[in-house]
Amino acid sequence: MNANLKIALLTLALVIIWFLSGAVSNSSDEPVQPQQAVASQLSKVRVLWSEAEEYSRQVVARGRTAPNRQVTLRAEISGRVIAVPAAKGQAVAEGDVICELAKEDRPQRVVEAQAAVDQAEIDYLGAQKLQLKGYQSESAIAQTKARLESTRATLEQTKNNLGNTRIVAPYAGFIDDRPVEVGDYMDRTNICAVLVETNPLKVVSRLSEREVVKVSIGSKAKVKLATGQQEMGEVIYLSHLADPQTRTYEMEISLANPDNQLRSGVASQILVAADHVVAHRVPAALLALGDAGQAGLKIVDEHDLVQFVPLTLVGDDGEGIWVTGFPPKVRIITVGQEYVSSGEQVIAEEDVRSVMDQETL
Repeated sequence: MNANLKIALLTLALVIIWFLSGAVSNSSDEPVQPQQAVASQLSKVRVLWSEAEEYSRQVVARGRTAPNRQVTLRAEISGRVIAVPAAKGQAVAEGDVICELAKEDRPQRVVEAQAAVDQAEIDYLGAQKLQLKGYQSESAIAQTKARLESTRATLEQTKNNLGNTRIVAPYAGFIDDRPVEVGDYMDRTNICAVLVETNPLKVVSRLSEREVVKVSIGSKAKVKLATGQQEMGEVIYLSHLADPQTRTYEMEISLANPDNQLRSGVASQILVAADHVVAHRVPAALLALGDAGQAGLKIVDEHDLVQFVPLTLVGDDGEGIWVTGFPPKVRIITVGQEYVSSGEQVIAEEDVRSVMDQETL
């Protein structure tokens, strides 16, 4: 065999070996390449486990603070004002004198009325003794008894008139207004002062037809005042009749105010605890819209498939929203939700932060 033929055969053998080695290598890689291509095409999202918690559903209302009680103190007799011990804005205790009128001749009238009673009692006893001896008729006895009762009534009236010269506080509170001064003359029904009780303090609000059925007497309420103060209170009154104009029901909440730091007439936001539900607390920024326009959240199931789940909003605490409609424990997409759709398989990377610490807030 000549040299040229040997070279040609050797070259052909090398070509065949190179071709076969390439074919074997390609055949061994064929199952891997499609998987790598599919994996490289999956979207990556960041997810976080969220566990449902018990949440007290709240009824939100607006109202204003008001005195627990307010009374206008008026004169029951006529007379000249000789003392006004309580100044406007002053705190008073129950029984404190607010206005005092001149007694004039009222003490003497009490003495006179007492003497008339004493005389009538003697006359009545004498008439009874005469009746026992047969010298007094039933009519005469009735007349003397009537005179006795009349003098007793006059005595009681004169004592009341004397007592009414001192106008006193029926309960502890503050003098909100006192329009009279020493030397003024007061007729009956003239105003001495306006007394308000601010401990406890009331918050008065109105509820719609749907809201009033969620609240009951004794329900706890958080009250946020426009002054920045926050207090806990309790529902003490719910109207049974709706206002004919607004179709709303009045609600009153009692607030403890031992130091009288809370003032009347302050605008307030009221959060009344209603029923309890099990819900998830999430940032409002994580909400997405479904094809039908309903609000929901995108989650990742156990097969790493994206699912859109419609939600029911049950509350808002100012830092996040409380929603229901999800399993007790669920993986919520926190980053990348806008780039994936329902039914799509994704690569889910767990986030180490809490659901309320997301950058989407």
